[in-house]
Amino acid sequence: MASSPSRRASIPRPPPSPSPLRPGSPPVIPSGLTPQSSSPGTLSPRRVTPTSPPKTRARDLLRKHYGLAVGPPPPTLGASTDPMNMDSPAFDAKAYYEQLITTSNLPALLKQENELVSEIRELDSERQALVYNHHHELIAASDTIAAVKTRAESLDADLDLLKAAFSEISRLAEEVTMDNRPS
Repeated sequence: MASSPSRRASIPRPPPSPSPLRPGSPPVIPSGLTPQSSSPGTLSPRRVTPTSPPKTRARDLLRKHYGLAVGPPPPTLGASTDPMNMDSPAFDAKAYYEQLITTSNLPALLKQENELVSEIRELDSERQALVYNHHHELIAASDTIAAVKTRAESLDADLDLLKAAFSEISRLAEEVTMDNRPS
């Protein structure tokens, strides 16, 4: 069963997690130490406030808003280490393919292909629905902000009139108070 590039591209994959072993990933620095700006390979013992980079913080806030876990997903019992389970982070596609090819006959392979294609289409459809819903919510929020801005701008003239009226009331109140004082 050969899979086409477009079929592979439609499967959503989580972004790779930074690893000290992966080239291009940020180095792991012990807490309380920061890289010195004078020499790139040395560390200074000055304290650092535990703040997240803006992208990480924003991503965590969005994940929290949509009810997703902020950190890595918690491991599920049994499925987390099975390389033959497609939903497992330890899934090994080559081993699964080899096992499937060697142990299944043609009708079973065709059935498995149909199930996978169906599942891929279902997942793609769900992803498109999520994107559409989030896009729709973003546009609705943008429209609401524009309406609030328009209403706030139209209130400026009324607020100026109200300010002038209060100033006049204050002036008249002072005048009345001055006139009623015994001389």
